[in-house]
Formats: sequence, C-alpha cells, structure tokens
Amino acid sequence: MTLLNYIEPPNNNLVCCICHAPFADPTTTRTCMHTFCRDCIVEAVSHSPQCPIDRTPLSVEDLVPANPIVKHLVDELLVECPQRIAGCTHACQRQLLASHLKDACLYVTVPCPEDDCDLLILRKDYGKHADACIHRSTRCQGCGISVKYSDLNVMSCVHADHGCPWNGPRCELLTIHVPTCSYEAIKGFLTIHAVKTSMLMAENGTLKMRVQALEDIVRTTQRDMQRMRNILGPWYQFETQQLSQGSATQMPAASDGSHSGVELSTSSDITGGVDLRPMSSSAMDSRPVHPADVDDAAAYFAASPEAAFVDAHHHTAAAHRPVGNLRDGHLQLHQRSLLVPIAPLNLSTSLEGTLSGLRDSVAAVSASVESIARRNDITHTTESMRINEELGSLRYAIHGIRLQLHRLMMDRNTQLSRLPGDLAPSFPAAGPAAITPTAPSLPSQSVHPPMMPPSFTGAPGTKL
Repeated sequence: MTLLNYIEPPNNNLVCCICHAPFADPTTTRTCMHTFCRDCIVEAVSHSPQCPIDRTPLSVEDLVPANPIVKHLVDELLVECPQRIAGCTHACQRQLLASHLKDACLYVTVPCPEDDCDLLILRKDYGKHADACIHRSTRCQGCGISVKYSDLNVMSCVHADHGCPWNGPRCELLTIHVPTCSYEAIKGFLTIHAVKTSMLMAENGTLKMRVQALEDIVRTTQRDMQRMRNILGPWYQFETQQLSQGSATQMPAASDGSHSGVELSTSSDITGGVDLRPMSSSAMDSRPVHPADVDDAAAYFAASPEAAFVDAHHHTAAAHRPVGNLRDGHLQLHQRSLLVPIAPLNLSTSLEGTLSGLRDSVAAVSASVESIARRNDITHTTESMRINEELGSLRYAIHGIRLQLHRLMMDRNTQLSRLPGDLAPSFPAAGPAAITPTAPSLPSQSVHPPMMPPSFTGAPGTKL
C-alpha cells in the first residue's frame, strides 16, 4: 500500500508516523492510543519495545485493531492503478483496487489457460494468445478426435545435429521415428563425440588466441627490426651478404702484402686518425679549398659517382690550364697539405667495434689535448718568468742611468758656479738695455759624486 499513488494529498491524521504513508491495516496501542500501520509498529517493537512517539513501554500484546472509522476513512482515499505506467488510466477507492486488479485491469499478467503452456500474457492479449497458442486443442474434421496443435507441428529429429534428415509431426517423433532412427542406436557415441568436439573447439579457441598474440609479437618484432635496420644504416647486412663478403676478403688476403698502400681493416686503425694510403688524383685539383667548406663527415663515407665524375672533370680541366696559374696551384696544394686526412669508418666490422674504436680515438684526442694544454701552461709560465726577469734588469739599468745623469748634471752645475763673473757664459741680449747678470761667488767646497750601485750580473741560468 505504501507504493500507491494517491490522487489527492491524504489528511495528516491518516498518515503513519513511521512510513509517512496512509495507514495500511491501522493498529492502535492500548497504553498510549497511538495509531500505526500494523507491519510498521510490529517491526519497530521488535527492535525497541517502546512507542515511537512518546517512548512508553510497548509490546506486541498491546496492539489492537484501530477504530473502524479510521479504517473506512483510509480505504475511501482515491488512488491510481499500479499499472498506470503500462497504460491503465483507472482510478478508484483504495478498497476497490484489489478487485480491479483481479478482474478488470487489462494490463495485469495472467497465465495461459492451456495446461502445457507456461506463458504469462496481459489480460488485453488473452484472446489473441488463445487463438495462436500451440498447445490449444482442435477437433479433426475427418475423424472428430480432439488433438493439440503442438502435435501437428513439423519438427526435426532430435539427432538432426548429427545428420538425421527426418522432418515430421511432433506426435510421430517419439512414437514412430525415434525407435527406428539409425542415430538413436549410437547416441552414446554421439554424446561422447560431442563432448570431445566441444573440448577441441575450446582448445582451438585458446590456440587461436595464442596464435593471434604471437602474430602481434611477430609484427612488433618486425617493426623493431625495421627501426633497427634504419638506425644501423650501412652497418646492417644480411647474413648472405656477410658470408659472401667474408669469403671475398679471405681470398685476396694473401696477395695484399705486396701492395704499397696500407689498408685500414680494424677499428684500431681509426684511433690514429691518419690515413697512410696515397692520395687520389682528385687531391691535385687546383680549385681553392676553404677550411670552412670541408665537410668533416664526408671523409667517413665513400664518394658518390657524381662527385667522382666532377672531381675527374676538374682534374682534366686543371691539366689544360696555362702556365701562369702554376703559382696558384702550388698555393692550393700547400693549403690542401695542411688538411690532415681522416681515415674512413670501417663498415665491415660491427657497430660495437666501430663505436669502441671511436671512443678510443676520442680518448686519445682528449689525452693529447690535455697534454698540449699542460705543455702550453708550462711554456707560458716559463716565458712569463723570463720576461719578468728581463723587465727587472731593464728597470735596474734605467735606474742606474738616471743616477749617472743626475751626477753629471750636478757636476755641471758645480762647475758653472765656480766660474768668475767675467768668465761666465754670456747670453744674447734681448734688447739694447739688456743687462747680463753675474753669478755671485760662492765659497769653494768639494763636491762628492753619488755612489754608484754595484753592477747587475743577472740571474744565473738566464741570458742576462
């Protein structure tokens, strides 16, 4: 009753204080005369033996049916049919709702009247189902016997999955066909075979999933190999190419001893950084070469056919140039001789060996640079000390010269002061009234020259 939809809001005096819905089977307590739904108050007392309103002691024996007036007021409330969502628009008093659902509501499910039919259908579809139910009975027009439509349906044999082609009425299946069916005699074997087949199908499904997973792994591996092939570049070679190259390099190995050129075959040859092979004819090209135009990475790889053709063309053109350009040619050859040739990378070895050789080369270059830096520091320090010593000696010599000049000036002044007035040097007059001053006579006194410092012999082990 609590799930019913009331058309008008019910009176608050008819609402249960526990479920907040109109009373369903109203019950009143003897102790405090409070009214509740029967199920609500029984559940509340089972948890706490007190009245939910005033907390007075209460038990199930204290519950009695409510006043009939209250029951009538609640039963006369207008409610909607519970099947309103399905389409029923009926509304009636609550006390008449049960009879409506039992006899009149068209949207209530009812069972099929046939004994063998277990379907539940809506009451409004009862007539349609009665005319179409396969378990309904009909009377044969020829013999007048009542038979069911289900016995007249055409169906396949129970062993149709194993290959039995029989199709016939249902009534003849169990009584006529099954005792004579050839598949019935081996149904035990067919059952075992079906079980094994199902197991094989399950195993095949598992294997199929594993094969798909392996295919995904193979595709991923192929993608990784393609990436590695692109990364390795010239170091990647197929196994057949490696075998063919190995057999080709072993054959001329004995005859290479008489060659004048030294071939670089290992990564250790790259460490030295010097190619001992003679320079090609393209090195004699008379074109100007600027150090900024030289590609450092180009020396590690062989020249392309186009570049070789261009070099040969320029070499031929240089051979026909006039004699006046010989000076420029010698200058360009000198510039090219200053460029240290770089050994190309050995692509016949593994990438690890090449990288190891490059690392050794970098370590050797780093050690050389560090040694040169230390030597430069020592050289600069020694040169600075020598220059400081030379500056000290020069400063000392200049100081001695200054003292000698000072002594000479003092001697000259002394000599001039000793001369009489008439022997004093005369100076040209500036005019007719010019007067030549005479120096006053001073008493004679001895003048001692300044003492000269000892001569500087220089620091031992130097050029001073």
